Amino acid sequence: MELLNKTCISIVGTRNHSSYGEEMTKSIVEDLAIMDIVIVSGLAKGIDAIAHQAALDYGIPTIAVLGSGIENIYPRENLELACEIEKKGLIISEFPADSNPTKLTFPQRNRLVSAISIATLVVEAPEKSGALITARFALEQGKDIFVVPGDVDRENNLGTLRLLQKAAAYPISSGKDLIEVLSKQPPLFSEKRQSTEATSLSPHLDSDQKIIFNLIPKRSHGDLNKITEKTSLPINKILAILTSLEISGLIKIDNGKYHRRC
Repeated sequence: MELLNKTCISIVGTRNHSSYGEEMTKSIVEDLAIMDIVIVSGLAKGIDAIAHQAALDYGIPTIAVLGSGIENIYPRENLELACEIEKKGLIISEFPADSNPTKLTFPQRNRLVSAISIATLVVEAPEKSGALITARFALEQGKDIFVVPGDVDRENNLGTLRLLQKAAAYPISSGKDLIEVLSKQPPLFSEKRQSTEATSLSPHLDSDQKIIFNLIPKRSHGDLNKITEKTSLPINKILAILTSLEISGLIKIDNGKYHRRC
């Protein structure tokens, strides 16, 4: 239950996704893996399930909000995924444990998905879809909405296109874009905190990332040769970590030199 006190970002989208939608969802979740966040979705087939699975694959906690009771997982094809989420994340529902899903329970579920999140990302959504219902609730709740732009002649992208036309959402192409927008709005994050500590996205670094980050001087710059000399990590691993630190906003690169932002 402590996951509900963390910074949550919801990712929703169509059940009938394209390969592009799947790859973008996975890529964005991978970018977000550097941050101490929780991925929220509705355990539906399609983009929801992909977002949950990507979170598990990249070591991010995930919350599944059900439109049925917690003892009646729907759809049944996601039962195995639900079991994995139960072990490593959280499954919640407002309905009695054995409740069946209905046309009314799904919008109620969508309301809760957006409510526990500071922002909602929509990846592929037709004009009439549950993902747009979630986006509408997010707007009513004063939350930010992000969309992944797609081909305007495809039905699955008409919903996201409408959000952009109404200036109701930010277009993004990566998790880095999402982080950059949210990092400029600290009041959003303080809502999820019980103390007056950090009011921005908190980095969640593994041991190797901490080693590389600590090798970059606080008041000067570091270069790749010096960093490489001071660690036994392979160069490809070092470069990958430096890239992830830059995406997270912890460092910046200027003329081949690495500088801390904090």
